[in-house]
Amino acid sequence: MTSDNNLIALRLYGPLRAAVGQPEVRLPCAGATVEEVLVRFVEERDDDVRSFIFDGQGNRWRSLIVLLDGEPVHDSQATRVKAGDVISLLLPLAGG
Repeated sequence: MTSDNNLIALRLYGPLRAAVGQPEVRLPCAGATVEEVLVRFVEERDDDVRSFIFDGQGNRWRSLIVLLDGEPVHDSQATRVKAGDVISLLLPLAGG
């Protein structure tokens, strides 16, 4: 059983929310980097969910907007999360 003091929240928007079927996922990732959280999130999900975040080579899409507690994440491989943090994932929208 995971202690609540180790959890971070991953908030999902748009088609990613629809693909996962819920607006928020909680993960025991305190101390991990944002990139590690994203990898852990997709590990147990299908390829449709994974393709929203990573390309075929496993690189995070540059167009994916990643916020940590409402602030843009500029270096997801160096930015660490702590218990209670919220990572928001926003996909770019196209339209006309």
